[in-house]
Parts: sequence; structure tokens; C-alpha cells
Amino acid sequence: MVAGEPDDVRVKNGDGKWTVRIAEGGKVILQTFENQADAEHFAESQRSRLGLPGKPPINDRIGAD
Repeated sequence: MVAGEPDDVRVKNGDGKWTVRIAEGGKVILQTFENQADAEHFAESQRSRLGLPGKPPINDRIGAD
């Protein structure tokens, strides 16, 4: 749980996999995908569901925050 963190959806690449990080209501969920297109599609659907603006730039590595 990440108290006070705003709702957010990010796509990151690391170790040959694509991870979508969803922060919602103080909780963080990670969903991993084999390819970028699937990750981006899922992330965009989550942004829409949460009422967030379009996608931010992709971070190259998971630890790049």
C-alpha cells in the first residue's frame, strides 16, 4: 500500500518483459506482459477506467523511477 500516492498507470520495460504498474486508491498492482503492444493496450484501458489523461513516456527500466 502506498498511502497518499495519486492514481497512476505506467509501462516499464525490464528483463525482456513489459510491466504495467497501476496505482489506485493507495494500492499498487503490477501486471507483466511478454510484449510492448499488449502492455500498452492494457495500460491504456486502465487509464481510461481511472479517468487519467493519455500515456506518459515509457521508462526503459523497472528501477528508472
